[in-house]
Amino acid sequence: MLFQKYQESLDLLSQGTGIGLFLCQNLVELMDGQIYLDEDYDSGLPGRPGSRFVVELKAPPGDFLTNGITSMLKDDGKNDKSSEVFGQELPKNISVLFVDDDPILRKLFSRTLRTVAPDWKIREASNGETALQLVEANNNQFDLIFMDMYMAAVEKQLLGTEAVEELRHRGVKCRICGLSANDKEMEFLAAGADAFCFKPFPCEKVALRQELSRVLCAERGSERNVAQDHEERKEKHECDRRIAF
Repeated sequence: MLFQKYQESLDLLSQGTGIGLFLCQNLVELMDGQIYLDEDYDSGLPGRPGSRFVVELKAPPGDFLTNGITSMLKDDGKNDKSSEVFGQELPKNISVLFVDDDPILRKLFSRTLRTVAPDWKIREASNGETALQLVEANNNQFDLIFMDMYMAAVEKQLLGTEAVEELRHRGVKCRICGLSANDKEMEFLAAGADAFCFKPFPCEKVALRQELSRVLCAERGSERNVAQDHEERKEKHECDRRIAF
């Protein structure tokens, strides 16, 4: 039961929880290892036994990374694809606001983004309300805003789509990209966003440049074209997820 993919969450949005151990198990199995609960572990604190999970691998993780992931960026060892740029070069010195309730995801996004756009100025917000305050305090000077759909908290927060609607109502003209692990593209576009990305955000440089270029350059087409593009990227996202798991 510990390694099941989801269980019902107790937060107000009922987003679900429990995917962390499921992901760990899949990653460990990809490296031909195993993960299990150490049932004999005790933290030594009265009433708080804690828990510990053990990962056993047949080979050091470094060997897998060197022989596996790195090889995906090479073409027969001759062509380093990590230097490719999709379309045109990314713009310089733009100001970005990333809105997500998870502090780890915010830091990961900032660190990953700097690998392809080191001169971008990145600000963070944990919810839509804070994002609205930051945008107002900065006189609408952000060039690009990434907005997560669900920001869980003890008290109900604005949904990402609600925050986007309010930004547009306040006259914010910059590009806005919705974010979610769920299929929320049409809701974000209807709320006034310019683009949508499935989470997790790509970490590999070529894929990241492609996604950023698409977000920055995508045009709001006809309803039919938007729907067709949405279905194609949804299918690709599901395919990538099946490969990963």
